Amino acid sequence: MTHTEFICSLLRSVRAVGAAATLRQVRASRPAFHRGEYHDTRAVFFVWAVDRLVAGGLSDIGALWHPLTDDRSVTAWWTTATLDSIEARAAFVPAELAREGEPQPVEATLLVAA
Repeated sequence: MTHTEFICSLLRSVRAVGAAATLRQVRASRPAFHRGEYHDTRAVFFVWAVDRLVAGGLSDIGALWHPLTDDRSVTAWWTTATLDSIEARAAFVPAELAREGEPQPVEATLLVAA
């Protein structure tokens, strides 16, 4: 799967079922979208990014052209060494480069009222 195909699939899914369900689907199917293998930290990041852009009202084309969905945008939040780690491939690793007050990529979860 190419990066563009991955982002397009996220856009369709986030619009249809929301970010939390989309992340669950991505984790269940574990698509090989980065260097021919699944990468959980990248998956979480791009679900988070697409969700932010959809919530901001961007069209699919606007989201595809947005710098946040560029394959290299993850390096604004993580070092290459961290992204290349076994831990980051297997499970989401919190961002290490974002400054205080900046948006932090997070795992999408469904909020349930008590």
